[in-house]
Amino acid sequence: MKNTVRTLIIIISTFLCFGCGPKNKFSGISEGKITYKVNFPKSENKSQLIGIMPDEVEMYFKNNNTAMNIKGFAGSFSISFITDNDNNKYYSLVRIIADRYKYVTDSSGMAFGYDMIKDMEITREKDTATICGFLCNKATAHCKTINRDLELWYTNDIKISHPNINNAFRALDGVLMKFQVMLSGLYMEFTASEISDEKIPDEVFAIPANYKDITKEELEKFLKSFDPDL
Repeated sequence: MKNTVRTLIIIISTFLCFGCGPKNKFSGISEGKITYKVNFPKSENKSQLIGIMPDEVEMYFKNNNTAMNIKGFAGSFSISFITDNDNNKYYSLVRIIADRYKYVTDSSGMAFGYDMIKDMEITREKDTATICGFLCNKATAHCKTINRDLELWYTNDIKISHPNINNAFRALDGVLMKFQVMLSGLYMEFTASEISDEKIPDEVFAIPANYKDITKEELEKFLKSFDPDL
């Protein structure tokens, strides 16, 4: 009889545990990598560049700095956004085949490509969701310049101070897990698909020496030379 009762207790406890769901073992991490699935809806994009854009993007984080890399067309095209909070510098690196350019700003500006949605108001909603095991809150960005709203889901369980300091969502103090963005004329939808707790080499945040300094206006002109629809 005692064995039967003990068995029933184990079974009930097991079901209760599954019902509650496991706690994310990475909650509270401050170093690692987020992999995002990326969608470029054809109904939203006229640019032919979407044909060479990737369906995944990786963002590395360490010591409150981040490095997001967007690579496409077998690696011949890439855009990287790197934050250097210690020196108050934020880098946008663009490479197309042999051309390599670097646009640098500080906390008074923002990374290249976000100007189209810089004039916005962010409303925090009551909705919550779980993405990759992390509790996320919803926010809506009301963008006056493009006359549309962007849906944002963010978490406070990844420990990065001011994670959006160099983008248009800097008023949102949380790591974006699912979001929409208009970047350099391209409309993109990002959804976190995997988060790993791992040691990230310092080299990931290093700025290559073979990138030429360029102004925002010059960089915009350079990209338009490949596709006037941008």
